[in-house]
Amino acid sequence: MFLRKKNFITIFMIALAVVLTNLYVFASDDVNWTEADKTNDRWQQWCEQWETIKYDWTQLSLTPGKNESELNFAWYSLEKESSPKVRISKSSDMSNAKEFRGSQSRAVTGYKSNKVTITNLEKNSTYYYSYGTDRKWSDPIIYKTQSVDKFRFILVGDPQIGASLKNIASGEFEEQGQDKATRNDTFNWNNTLNKALQKSSNASFILSVGDQIQSRNKKVDREASLNYTGNEIEYSGFLSPTILKSLPIATSLGNHDAISGNYSYHFNNPNTSSLGSTAGGGDYYFRYGNSIFLMLNTNNTNVEEHEQFLEEVLNDNKDAKWRIVVVHQDIYGSGIHSNEPSIVNLRDELVPILECHKIDVVFTGHDHAYSRSKILKDGELKSNTYISDDKFKYYSEQEVNPNGILYMTSNSASGSKYYPNVSRKQSYIAYRWQENVPTFSTVSIDDESLSISTYRTDTMEKIDQTYTIIKSSDKSN
Repeated sequence: MFLRKKNFITIFMIALAVVLTNLYVFASDDVNWTEADKTNDRWQQWCEQWETIKYDWTQLSLTPGKNESELNFAWYSLEKESSPKVRISKSSDMSNAKEFRGSQSRAVTGYKSNKVTITNLEKNSTYYYSYGTDRKWSDPIIYKTQSVDKFRFILVGDPQIGASLKNIASGEFEEQGQDKATRNDTFNWNNTLNKALQKSSNASFILSVGDQIQSRNKKVDREASLNYTGNEIEYSGFLSPTILKSLPIATSLGNHDAISGNYSYHFNNPNTSSLGSTAGGGDYYFRYGNSIFLMLNTNNTNVEEHEQFLEEVLNDNKDAKWRIVVVHQDIYGSGIHSNEPSIVNLRDELVPILECHKIDVVFTGHDHAYSRSKILKDGELKSNTYISDDKFKYYSEQEVNPNGILYMTSNSASGSKYYPNVSRKQSYIAYRWQENVPTFSTVSIDDESLSISTYRTDTMEKIDQTYTIIKSSDKSN
């Protein structure tokens, strides 16, 4: 009897040790993501809202038009519905509204993708729009255009809604799974956008460096890619923030977006090219004021196509003073992906092309960790004055007429997943940061300067100094 009791106690202690060990592992995993119920006190209310949002695949997306006078719309409707239209007015009662007709194409089974472009928008104006099919209109939604000569946009990295699916929340004993993960990540994504808009209330648009969602079709069969529905709940989450109904978002194709057709159904990107194409879409660009934004789908590794795209577009836009490229992969980042052979190969092949076309700034993501490069040309520091590395951070608050390119990698905007920076900082990095908190950046542009400030969402403190590039009037491209 004594031996049985002793054996029972021994087994119990072993089991308890295993449980405590696992609890420790679960807690340690939390540093790699942000639990939404710790973000703010609106979590319970959000959980109730989510039960409706997650089933709504018809979320509207706004994207920039080909220039500041246009705005693009996209949304799903049921397969039986037709005649997509958007009407726009300067009055909240929609009086004297102008109506724009759109087009429809196939989407996932049971749905069509609707796309409409509205034109002739005036700067610094307030509009109201309504959208629908078969003359069933949404309630009017406000949209404000901003200044063109001097403007600002919000920069975000890898929302990757749903990526926390394998994490285990505090007090739980199993992985979240897609539903709870998407609920968690969408809540944090919404919080980041709200914080960003507080800091930059006059933003003209949002720029995402890619990986809007987590799930993707990994089958080679193209038809399966075009009919994949495994990420629709994640797109419902990504597009659900109210802010995105009044502020367009220009998204880069990340590796999680590129191989499924859903991305192309949900976004009406301007000036889309067949060059750089995958199932999700190809390279595209848009103008805003004196700047051109070149969105390269580098998931298509045929660099010659990206080179052709840049050459054709920039030959037609020689007056653009600021040339900004967005690629998802962090070709000069400091996270764990940045040293992978595929990234290094892309760097070796793409950078000479970017330098040839006198690109000013390259925004990247992929590594879910913030970094800012030195001004680089041929992979080396280029500056008019020699400065020791330990003083570089303070020296580099401002660059005047730099001879090279700035590369910046954004951290996660949702906290769905964080990666650490590599242990040894690369020589091309000026500054890097990772404290496992969602971040966003604000970018301000005028005729002579481009300034970047980056903030953490919990304290709203800057994680890096404001970095400014000054280009004198006689130094345009």
